[in-house]
Amino acid sequence: MTPRPTNSLDLVEMVMVFEEFFGTEIPNDEFEHFDNPSGVVDRMERLLSNHRPNRAAKALLRKLAEEQQRPELAEGLEGTWRREQIAAIVREVLR
Repeated sequence: MTPRPTNSLDLVEMVMVFEEFFGTEIPNDEFEHFDNPSGVVDRMERLLSNHRPNRAAKALLRKLAEEQQRPELAEGLEGTWRREQIAAIVREVLR
């Protein structure tokens, strides 16, 4: 699985989806680091430090926790983002 979009429009659309779920704006200079899933997670983890999941992210994390039988994804949703939550959403968007 590679997140590298085939063109700049695909990249913009992917970033817009990330912005919606993560509830934050992603600076254009961050796009260049979105070359693999690990890079996306690393950048999003840095951007989301001290942020809390929004309503859409909470709903998706609950759904993923149930589907993947990973209850830890839905734990602590009132707290700040955790790396495993960020990674789960990144994987879902890139599917």
